[in-house]
Order: sequence, then structure tokens, then C-alpha cells
Amino acid sequence: MKIIDKLVFLTVGFCTLLACAQQPKDAKATTALPTAIEEINSENMVSAISAKVKRYDEEPLYYLRIGKENCIIEVLVNDMPVYKSYELSNLASPLEINHNILKSDTQTVTVRMYPVGDLIKEEYEYGETITQLGDASNVSIRVIQLDKQGAMGLNDELEVLEHKSPTTDANGEVFAGTGLPFYEYTFEFFAKVPYDLSENSWGDAADLSTVDQDVLEQKMLDYYKTFLKEYKKGNKDFIAQKYYQSFYVQAQAYYKSKNEIQEMWDEHLELLNNNTIMAQAIKDYELVFYAQGGVAFLRHKNKEDIYYRNKCAGYVEYFRGDDERGRFFGLYLYAPKKGFSKKEFTLIMS
Repeated sequence: MKIIDKLVFLTVGFCTLLACAQQPKDAKATTALPTAIEEINSENMVSAISAKVKRYDEEPLYYLRIGKENCIIEVLVNDMPVYKSYELSNLASPLEINHNILKSDTQTVTVRMYPVGDLIKEEYEYGETITQLGDASNVSIRVIQLDKQGAMGLNDELEVLEHKSPTTDANGEVFAGTGLPFYEYTFEFFAKVPYDLSENSWGDAADLSTVDQDVLEQKMLDYYKTFLKEYKKGNKDFIAQKYYQSFYVQAQAYYKSKNEIQEMWDEHLELLNNNTIMAQAIKDYELVFYAQGGVAFLRHKNKEDIYYRNKCAGYVEYFRGDDERGRFFGLYLYAPKKGFSKKEFTLIMS
């Protein structure tokens, strides 16, 4: 039976931080660290990122508590994917979203709702195939805030906003998208964070939807194929360089300690050391855009099989014991605005 590993959606790299941040306690440790991506390798990446991550007296973390009924959903924050649920069950734990919050500002949450299809028949062995959203379809989302430097229990949650899917009646019981095969809506909330990761990231990306799509697709295929080839070879230094920028943003957005950053990298090292890795052919994909055209992604077209639905076309399969597993990578790519032209541009993992 195939098991899908869970990966954190990683965001992007070289970032400008607030000048008022606390300085690293061990300043001398930064002197021997690499200063360019070309100098990054598997051995020094964690130390290099840890030296750059700033810590603050207050470290706000934002989450979504999501509930849904009679639908399946996809959720994006600032037009970048954070969650997809193609099952009847609900998410039990709050969903982390700081990696898609690049700076203090108004943040946009997008919810995409779909009918449940055959899920009820499969779960309860009765009923019909449902191809339209109904009156009782609904989604509720609470945006909450915690402080990493403080207590992290349920009683410590600060509710920023609660939002429910639109309705058409005074009692709020009839869903506005009744009868439709798909419904999308957005809402906003304000997040205050002490960092600013909007520079030199997908927050400052060129609009890839404006370039020749054949050229873009070929560049993306080249990136995906090379990444899979080197991953299969266990080329730790190559993979470390590709992940360096996105790992840094992830680490800063969650104020991670050196040990926490090491845990992020250890997850990949475990797989990179697995000699059963089988890189899968990149096929049956479609080119899609996120971040208002700034981020491009090759995803599987197959929407019927939840093993593939909305997942990256670049993936590997491998064995852990007797279990065959799949790892779908978060190869969301962007081109920096600096030096960008529609004929010449470089793609970076966001």
C-alpha cells in the first residue's frame, strides 16, 4: 500500500529582515559561514540558516482552524496553497500558515469548495454520487494567533477572525453556491509579524504568466528532471543548495532554533540515504500559477485519484520496510524581478 509522506509547503529565500531584531548571541560563529549559495552544502546549511534567523521578544504564530460539511476543499493564503482535504473528515489540529505570511500586512485567504462525489457511498455504502454543492455545504474558518515565546495552550489562543462560507438567507443556513460544481470565495485578515520576508522571494516575483508558456514549461521540466535525478543519486549538497532559500524563510517565519532547522533537514537526509528511491516520470501534468502569476507549478491532471490530486508532477517512490511510499515535492518555482526578462530568467524554488 502506498503511503504519502507529509511535506511542509516551503517558501523562498534571500530575505530582508527588520533592523530592530535581536542579534545572534554567538556573533563570532557567523564569520566562517558560507556567504553564497554556491558555498552551501549538506554540512553547513543548518548552521548558515540558524545564524541568519532572528529571534524576538514576541514571536506571533498564525493558524487556521478549519471545519467543513458536505464538501471537500482547498485553501490558499496569499494565493499560495496551504491545505487540501478530499475526505469527509475534518482537520483536527490548527493549520500553520506563517510560511505564507511574508510581512505585516493584510493577508488573503481563498477557499475552493467542491462536491463530495462518491465519498459518502464509499464511507457508508449507501447514497448517490454528489456532483453539486448543496444548501448544507459550508466551511468555517477561525484565524487564531499564538506567541511562540509564551504559553501555547488552547486557552492562550487569540481569535483574530472567524469567517463562514457565504449564505443567501437571513438565518445563514442556505449556502450561496447551491447547485454549483465548484465555488470559490476569499476573505482577509491582518497579521502583524516582526520579520519582513517580502524581498527577493515569491513576494517580489516576476509575472511568469506573461512569458512564452512553451519556454516556461521547458525550463520547469528541466528543473524538475534535474532535481529528481540528483535526489535519486542522493546528492545531498545539490539538494541543500536548492532548499537553502526556502528553508531559511521557513525557519525565520516560525522562529526556528538550530535543532528545529536540523530536524527539517534530517527528514530529507533520511530519504536521500534511502537506496530504494525511484524517480517517477513527469507526465500527465498541467502548468498552473499561484501568487498572482508569480509562482509556477507542474501538477498532476488526475483529479479522481486523491493519491495524485493537486500534487506535484515531480515525485519519487521508495520503500520503507515493506511499505511502498510516495514523496511529492513542493517544486513551486518563481523568477526574481531583478534581472528578469521574458526571454531570459532563472527559476528558484519558493
